[in-house]
Amino acid sequence: MSNPFKDDEFNQRSSGWHYSLGWGDRDESVAPYVPTPLNVVRRMLEISKAGPGDTVYDLGCGDGRILFTAVEEFNVDLAVGYELNPNMIDAIREKITDKNLEDRIYVISKNFFEGNFAPATIITVYLTTTGNSKLKPKFKDELKPGARIVSHDFPIYEWEASKEDGEYYTLGSHKIYLYSIPECYTEKKIEDPSPTKEEDRWTRIKRLFERLERG
Repeated sequence: MSNPFKDDEFNQRSSGWHYSLGWGDRDESVAPYVPTPLNVVRRMLEISKAGPGDTVYDLGCGDGRILFTAVEEFNVDLAVGYELNPNMIDAIREKITDKNLEDRIYVISKNFFEGNFAPATIITVYLTTTGNSKLKPKFKDELKPGARIVSHDFPIYEWEASKEDGEYYTLGSHKIYLYSIPECYTEKKIEDPSPTKEEDRWTRIKRLFERLERG
């Protein structure tokens, strides 16, 4: 399989994206870096029925854990990650080479708002609700019928989740939302939380992660 993401996209800028808890209208405010636990990663892929024939896109792929899990444990055809932290990109690419997965895992150093999602059959996100809302028009324009979006912890407001009760799956304290294209376009009127409430929630998550890191 040839690499469709060589040269141009891989050489895009790798700066200007800040993995901090910023808020407002800037693109960087939508993806503060908090890793998704591996058991949640696996559950997200299970819920989306990931497997052979699928192409998984992870928006803000961090250390690449969703990409490698999708390929190695769920045997998807292709996993593509968007990431702008150059240190993480270098580490992922080294791991891809070590595992001889160059034809199945790609990481793109590019703002995912500027990417093309058309090849994706599954998109995984761990963004803010603001980020999810900003991506709605892009999802609607580019994703093909049958594509699935899996969101960790934060919903896509006004879209109908695929779970029978229209809500979310749970794993411990984590919420997982699944959206199927085009069925999710049946809009569900839910009030979007204020930026302050969303900021408070991300701050709590970040502090919990930092405590776990310190042991």
